[in-house]
Amino acid sequence: MKVVKRIWWLPLVIYMTIAPSFMSDRVYNESCREIRITVMDSAEYRFVTPGEIMTIIQDDNTKLLGAGLNSINIKRIENILAGIRELESVEVYTTADGVLHVDTDQRDPVMRVITSYGNSYYIDNEGFVIPHNNTYTPRLIAVSGNIEVPDSCILGRSILDMDEKLMVNQIFEISRYINNDEFWNRLLEQIWINDKAEIELVPRVGDHIVKMGSAENYQWKFKVLGTFYKETLAIVGWDKYDEIDMRFKGQLVCRKK
Repeated sequence: MKVVKRIWWLPLVIYMTIAPSFMSDRVYNESCREIRITVMDSAEYRFVTPGEIMTIIQDDNTKLLGAGLNSINIKRIENILAGIRELESVEVYTTADGVLHVDTDQRDPVMRVITSYGNSYYIDNEGFVIPHNNTYTPRLIAVSGNIEVPDSCILGRSILDMDEKLMVNQIFEISRYINNDEFWNRLLEQIWINDKAEIELVPRVGDHIVKMGSAENYQWKFKVLGTFYKETLAIVGWDKYDEIDMRFKGQLVCRKK
């Protein structure tokens, strides 16, 4: 009985031994018949399209379609696409059916910054700067006024690596907080930095501004402001005041129109 069992397993062992080699030879000899580009989150963000990625690949003057899969320099393609600042990750690979796959993930922006010099950038949830795209503007909290983006961040360094006292670093933390909170994400439209480096919030509804002052204890300030909005403005009306002042510790002062 043991001999019969061993004989039954023998063909399977032989197949498992030679099959990987056969498949490897097949992939090795297969020609590239298709380039399949996938851009994740393309329904939410449209920083980069598959067509634009295809153009960048083709501009490299490297023939891909019809080339043997074994001759395609996967690493070179990944390095080229890694230069696209809007992409967070790139993975290039081939499959036995002759397809060259290019899978990409876009960065997830949390704020748009318009500097005092008029330059415009997006900053993603990891603090990386994305160049402004004239053909696509996502719905994000806009930050403008007396604010700058360090050159080193424009060149690829994360905001999180910079001095936490920098205004752009402080505003990044606030913007990330707003972006992760459904109530504030829907309500707030703009953050303005005035000439005194004080933070002012501009809501989408109501004809008023919120003078937050510094970023210190910003989570507590949002908690107090949220309670005021829900329990007071919801009753007296969103247009009753033209200014809500939170610059002074432990205080919320309103100025009527």
